[in-house]
Amino acid sequence: MRNTIVLPEGGAAAPTGGAAAGGRGSGGRALRLDNRTHLDEARYRIVQRDYGNGLVEIGWSFIPALKPNKAGKGLSDQRAANEERAVRRARSKLRQLILSIRADHLLTLTYRENVSDFSRSCADFSKFVRLIKGKMPDWAYVAIAEQQKRGAWHWHLGVCGRQNVDLLRECWRHVVEEGNIDVKPPKRTTKHRQLALVKYLGKYLAKGFKEGNRELNARRFRASRGIQVPAQLLQLPQDYYGRVRTFVEGQLYSVGGQVGYVWEANDAPAGWACSWR
Repeated sequence: MRNTIVLPEGGAAAPTGGAAAGGRGSGGRALRLDNRTHLDEARYRIVQRDYGNGLVEIGWSFIPALKPNKAGKGLSDQRAANEERAVRRARSKLRQLILSIRADHLLTLTYRENVSDFSRSCADFSKFVRLIKGKMPDWAYVAIAEQQKRGAWHWHLGVCGRQNVDLLRECWRHVVEEGNIDVKPPKRTTKHRQLALVKYLGKYLAKGFKEGNRELNARRFRASRGIQVPAQLLQLPQDYYGRVRTFVEGQLYSVGGQVGYVWEANDAPAGWACSWR
């Protein structure tokens, strides 16, 4: 809501409900003051992602009208909490990409020699992807790099469906000369292979964050360009203000058939829920 007051030349007035305002100058110009009421602009943001096959997740957060001032980089007294949120965001992105391409097989690329130079390994991986894309333009992947105890890097990829193993091996060996690939479905602790891959690759992502090299972590996580992650914004009915979780659980039942897990933040009106357990 805006209250606009126009002050005539040489005059002065105080805006209703606010403080008096200073002029911008004379010379026949009218002075304009805007007082904005922010209460109506605050809202809940609720995003539903339906990946099909009963796999649905919904995240929500309260968006205040007035955003708090940010602390300087590295100066926040909640740095540990911010780091934890960064890990959660990275794992969420990984999960969304894996579920969006419906990855159900694990592809592993390894070297025979001990390649401990991560930049070289990244370059090799990029060449491999270009070769595969040249032959299979629609080939999609989500990849995490892992360093073995001996220091050698290798790559774990979530891919969809049965793979052309001979082509994958030919392209990888064309790049690295001596190396190997392995393709297999993940060991499942759930009926959904996609979720097993989320857990498997997420373990390596979390391992990287624990090592504390943020610049390196940002480069370990790769994915195909153009992956379409489903997203639908939901409007919270007025009857559910103050009962967002109830609304989300009802939506999950409606779209996914069940409520598997619900998480709510301790320090903010936000949360996440999914249809799987």
